[in-house]
Amino acid sequence: MFYLIITLGMGLLMPFQTAANSRLRSVVGPAYVSTLVSFSVSTLALLLVSLLTGGPLIPTSGMLAQAPWWSWFAGLVAVVTITIAIHLFKEIGPLQAVIIPMFSQLIFSLMIDHFGWFGAKVIPLDLKRVIGSLLLIAGVTFVVILPKLKAQQQATRDKGTRQLFWQLCAVVSGILSASITGAYAQLSGVVVANGGTPMQATTAAFFVATMLLLLLCTCNGSVRLIGKAFSREYPWWMWLGGLCGATIVFGNAWLVAHVGVGVFVMALLVGQLALSQLMEHYGWLGAPRKRITWAQVLGILLMLAGVALIRL
Repeated sequence: MFYLIITLGMGLLMPFQTAANSRLRSVVGPAYVSTLVSFSVSTLALLLVSLLTGGPLIPTSGMLAQAPWWSWFAGLVAVVTITIAIHLFKEIGPLQAVIIPMFSQLIFSLMIDHFGWFGAKVIPLDLKRVIGSLLLIAGVTFVVILPKLKAQQQATRDKGTRQLFWQLCAVVSGILSASITGAYAQLSGVVVANGGTPMQATTAAFFVATMLLLLLCTCNGSVRLIGKAFSREYPWWMWLGGLCGATIVFGNAWLVAHVGVGVFVMALLVGQLALSQLMEHYGWLGAPRKRITWAQVLGILLMLAGVALIRL
């Protein structure tokens, strides 16, 4: 139960991360530049904590030999996922942009547990996990689908091949999100087995992604845009995105071994949606104010019941 509560707490950070990163992007412009700034903050924070705690920074030869080469690039896959998500809202609308990745992430995370992919502990898909997943889906329906459905029906739809392409991209985005969770957990397991810490695994993954983003921005001449992010005229909290991201990924590397990929993804989702509703209700961090309905409260309770059932 302790690890489940911590995971729910990690989910509470995600709306803050989204709001901060959105504000940061509005300042610096292109998504990959704002992502570079956010990842740089994450990497520096992780390096600082590692130095203060006396933890190792450089991976050993044993870590490099035993961890799959692609696991070190999990942070880069996160960048790709973020980039896809930015385009989904414009191409297929807010409802599909939220629901399709969410459901594909949920299904794929359960498959990771069931088949033990990414070196995860095998957790069979039994009746209890199926019922818990259905409760989660019912909760998402009340919290997200029903409120957005009317607006989506009124919006202009882009029919044809283009929409189908982005719907497939939404499915891929959810699969990548679940895969990142498994990859971070596997990398952490190898690092810990060789005398390291989950913090070291997280720092290494973020460092690789940050260096590749820096190379991209240098090659296309967009490094100069980073300076805008340091202006005092913008709110201080837009830097929270990087700190939240580092905390969530560290939690990923630490917690998946205790709760499994499926429960981690579900609990993260519950925390994310619960705080998102509060942010909209009170207008925190500039979010447009929308009153929470009783149906949305019921949805959150159903989601909590689903996650609790799976963990019993």
